[in-house]
Amino acid sequence: MKNKKQNIKLRIPKQLHEKMLLDLNRTHPFAYERVGFLFTKTVKLSDGVTLIIAIDYIPVDDKDYIDDKEVGAKINSDAIRTAMQGTLEKDCGCFHVHLHDHSGKPLPSFTDSKSLPGIVNSFNNIATKHTNGFLILSRNAFYSSLKMESISVVGYPFILQYPGKGGIKDLMFDRQSFLGVNSQFLFENIKVGIVGYGGGGSHIGQQLAHIGVKNITIFDDDKIEITNLNRLIGGVFSDVKNAIFKIYIAKRVITRIFPKVNLTLIAKKWQLDPNELQKCDILFGGVDSYTERQQLESECRRFLMPLIDVGMDVYDTDGYSMSGQVILSMPGLPCMSCYGFLTEEKLAKEAAKYGNAGGRPQVVWPNGVLASTAVGVFVDLVTGWTRSNEGVYLSYDGNSGKIIDHVRKQFATEKCNHFRIENAGKPNYTKI
Repeated sequence: MKNKKQNIKLRIPKQLHEKMLLDLNRTHPFAYERVGFLFTKTVKLSDGVTLIIAIDYIPVDDKDYIDDKEVGAKINSDAIRTAMQGTLEKDCGCFHVHLHDHSGKPLPSFTDSKSLPGIVNSFNNIATKHTNGFLILSRNAFYSSLKMESISVVGYPFILQYPGKGGIKDLMFDRQSFLGVNSQFLFENIKVGIVGYGGGGSHIGQQLAHIGVKNITIFDDDKIEITNLNRLIGGVFSDVKNAIFKIYIAKRVITRIFPKVNLTLIAKKWQLDPNELQKCDILFGGVDSYTERQQLESECRRFLMPLIDVGMDVYDTDGYSMSGQVILSMPGLPCMSCYGFLTEEKLAKEAAKYGNAGGRPQVVWPNGVLASTAVGVFVDLVTGWTRSNEGVYLSYDGNSGKIIDHVRKQFATEKCNHFRIENAGKPNYTKI
């Protein structure tokens, strides 16, 4: 019986990537290069997918280098013991890390290939539940001792590395070539999830197909109803009569636009199939309640997945007022609680009205505005075409048609203390 193919995805928070580059670029009194250790958590999913999630980095102390002119850097046994002790204390795996200071994908030297596997074996003997290896960084790419399906630096913008060459040319996408020579290659490799397809989610699915996103996973356990026809893109009257699941309406719309798409359709709540959610690189959230947002954001933070939240509502306060938001919840940066969008008061009020909340006003045009804005955030996140490097909390005034930075954005802390990077990965349960 053949072994099932292992697809390994490595996710590194931007903060740790920057920390590694800053440390590895430091000069040393005699060593030509620096060495460090990246601690990681391993999560094994279904279908042979393994997530490696980076949680911490430590440099090798100056005193633990050996003066050897024949190699760029040589470290002593104390440095290895420190790394091994870290794997025991953190219950994690470890990658030996060093830098080749150039752009483009680095390659191991003869010395790297000869000496580093022995260090990795030392980690394998200690961290048997986790994945270990060595990682060579350049300024914007990686070489891994393991065959990786993808390596991503999770930040704004992403650094995304996949096997194969970029520069895909397709006449269908010729007019979006300003996004970068590798933009279509990235769109064809990144895995995007949509949670909730009614309303804004249906706009998002349609637009992802138009820009050529090839791998899309959609979660929605609802069937179309007559009240959905005013906002569900692609839904038609006969679908109501036949009680069609919304995900099959999504399939019909998306495949007609982009036949090469790989769709994963989940006709149930994401909590009932979290493995499929965790495989995604980026999530769009189109859920209705604060509680659902809190649960989805927590899952995304734990598995280092950016969440682009989209929502709108209509209020009756001496005349109708329409408003909405687009929030990027990026691991390491402010979360929806940091921004004051999710609060204990809102969650408590919502819980008190559970089961008696009634229908919420929804119409097609604000959903379209917000969804288009969210897709724009996604495109910038993947391609970096605007060279922006800021968090996103946009406020929509549906009465005036304006989208602006929310005033709360300026008061949010730069670092999120609700979800700490070192707590990423599957939770550990302690018996009491």
